[in-house]
Amino acid sequence: MEGLRDRLPNCPNCTGVSVGRHAELFVPEADQRLWSPWLSVTADEADDGTVLRGRFAPHPSVWTFYLFLSFGLGFALLVGTAWGYAQWVTETTPWALIVIPLVLVLGIALYLASQIGQRLGSEQMIQLRAALDELT
Repeated sequence: MEGLRDRLPNCPNCTGVSVGRHAELFVPEADQRLWSPWLSVTADEADDGTVLRGRFAPHPSVWTFYLFLSFGLGFALLVGTAWGYAQWVTETTPWALIVIPLVLVLGIALYLASQIGQRLGSEQMIQLRAALDELT
């Protein structure tokens, strides 16, 4: 990790930070978009040297927003289903059950948006992987 830490400030294809046995590589600020990935790298000692384990992820604010929307849709589904069931049991018009197909459509749209974002960021994932190969 020391070699990576020493060469990281001079990397033309990425920016990042390295502390201890962890490193975070980012796309340069000029090329960053909403869908730009981050590469988290951890160095683990092995019998025959060091093993690098990497994980690509979206920017933490994008990930937090995605989880917020997912939990919001789940909560809306729970409330809408319970309310609609209560309306149905009390023999009133169960208009709240419209939430079920609405949440399903919005959930599919959220999933498709995440897939589009992953495809848009795939070139930058390749760029970050190449930068890691150059640094190590």
